[in-house]
Amino acid sequence: MLWALALLLAFLAPATQVSSNLEGKQMSLTRQAGLSAVITCDIEHTSNYIHWYQYQEGMAPRRLLYYQVFSSNVMVESGITSGKYHAYGGTGRTCKFSLENLEESDSGVYYCAVWE
Repeated sequence: MLWALALLLAFLAPATQVSSNLEGKQMSLTRQAGLSAVITCDIEHTSNYIHWYQYQEGMAPRRLLYYQVFSSNVMVESGITSGKYHAYGGTGRTCKFSLENLEESDSGVYYCAVWE
């Protein structure tokens, strides 16, 4: 049976290392299990590192990976399934994040953050 997954995507781009901008763009996305989803993060400030997090109710936010803009390298956190998440540069000041083979456990809030 295919489940419809709801992902609330909040894009946060803080200007400094530890601050957060809670006024980032938000969107809601629903996909069926087994499909993929692509999220775009618009970066307001130039940075070499874009970090992608997942938040699920009752749990602390979890960093999934970070993307090095200038070298196009992706560093996936330990314990994260290889090939599940991807990040890559977009056009201008955007970064894209994809989730592959969605499962019910992927439901949550995803956000990007910029810090060195």
